[in-house]
Amino acid sequence: MSNAILPLVIRRRPFSIVLKGLAISGALLLILQLFLTPERAKTSLLRSHSPSLTTFQSEEITNKIWQTWHTPIIFLGEEDKARIRTWHEQNPNHRYELLTDQGSETFVRQNFAGEPLIRDVFLNLTDTILRADFLRYLVLLAEGGVYADLDVECRKPIDTWTPDAFKGRAGVVVGIETDRKPVENDVELYHDHREYIWGITNWTFMAKRGHPFMRFVAETVAMNLLNVAKKQQRSLSTMELSYKEVIDATGPRAFTEAFFAYASRTTGSPVSYESATMLEEPKLIDDILLLPIRAMSTAEADRTGVMGAHSSTWPAILFHWSAGTWKKTHFQPPEP
Repeated sequence: MSNAILPLVIRRRPFSIVLKGLAISGALLLILQLFLTPERAKTSLLRSHSPSLTTFQSEEITNKIWQTWHTPIIFLGEEDKARIRTWHEQNPNHRYELLTDQGSETFVRQNFAGEPLIRDVFLNLTDTILRADFLRYLVLLAEGGVYADLDVECRKPIDTWTPDAFKGRAGVVVGIETDRKPVENDVELYHDHREYIWGITNWTFMAKRGHPFMRFVAETVAMNLLNVAKKQQRSLSTMELSYKEVIDATGPRAFTEAFFAYASRTTGSPVSYESATMLEEPKLIDDILLLPIRAMSTAEADRTGVMGAHSSTWPAILFHWSAGTWKKTHFQPPEP
């Protein structure tokens, strides 16, 4: 990637008061969930995670690749094993860990022992996709590094993902997943009625350890899940979510909406899809680096017959095979 790239940057707004701590107690957050509307609770979370200007400037993103699955690698199929090998081959200097279901519970208990909101919501979930979505945010919050779904193939070394113009400045790196006008299936299958569909990927992303955006995402997702359970008048272990509800509560839509809310707060200006649509080159908003759509979402970039982004000159750094085995059990319409 060329060093001649001119960085697109939206700078962080200075804060008059720098909060001494990034976390607030789980008990307070539970109270917020019970007594505030979702929008007021989100505002309270944002105020709690306004980061200091220097917290993450000197720390690098951990050289570690994270993946999760129900079982150890030895029990995986050959296609999954082949995709895992691409991460090792492209990144020989990165450590690798696959967290199993059992290992993930231990990880959460150890790393979030003093944070009951996160710990208890995760441990009470029984839906595997909700756990998988939640866990990816937690591993990068606790230790940092790169997260990738098991159906993602690495095609470029991680060290090349961040262009030289942004190295040392990006605390989080994400790709654009979708940037287009809707198509028929968006409504028929996914119950998505947006006039324009834009989002960031949660199948692969990377972040510095303890980044306040990842904490905001984790706590927002926890509260989303509590709100779904409350709406259904069920427990976290018995609630049932449709495909759209999964996407909205823990998946790419939740990740994207958290980005909009967080970046709007830290930059002091409204951030929406219009801030980063039709990107041909990376763009830095606060210290979150957005890569053009072809970088992580090649299939979307290659769509024909739709009005949307293609970023035809940007290299694909990975390929998402969209296995999505969980979708078959979640395609029912959302509850009214």
